[in-house]
Amino acid sequence: EVIYIGAPVYLGGMPEEMITALEGLDYTGKIIRPFVTHEGSGLSGIPMQLMKICKDATITPGIAIRGATVNSAKEQVDNWI
Repeated sequence: EVIYIGAPVYLGGMPEEMITALEGLDYTGKIIRPFVTHEGSGLSGIPMQLMKICKDATITPGIAIRGATVNSAKEQVDNWI
């Protein structure tokens, strides 16, 4: 199964609410595809956070969309998917 996890980058990582929602679930054999919005930090520390939280999952390269350009990012997202 593939799981898409999206969040804004907040102080270099995911918001605490996202971390709480993801903790304690079974990710065995799952593929995690992260996507974020940001204002200059890219994916920042989110892939590392996901590796710690989603043990036994494969974390694939994510996509980072600058918040100011999100309305024109359809092609970028389509290419990533």
